[in-house]
Amino acid sequence: MDLSQDQKAFYETTRERCRSEVSQINNTIASEVQRVKDLLTSLSNRKTAVLQMYGAACEVLGEENDLAEESIEIEF
Repeated sequence: MDLSQDQKAFYETTRERCRSEVSQINNTIASEVQRVKDLLTSLSNRKTAVLQMYGAACEVLGEENDLAEESIEIEF
């Protein structure tokens, strides 16, 4: 089926608009993934600091550190 000039122009415009939208969505996804990675890194660092403080408090009190085996495993 041959397309008229108007039909061809319509589909070209639609194609370009869709390509642009996909690009924008990809950029949004990438920025959101980075935001979440940054948040996870921050939380992991805070958890490490708190676990160190907890361990030190247990040591000063002569108590067993029941969180000594707590692990921090984040994979990106």
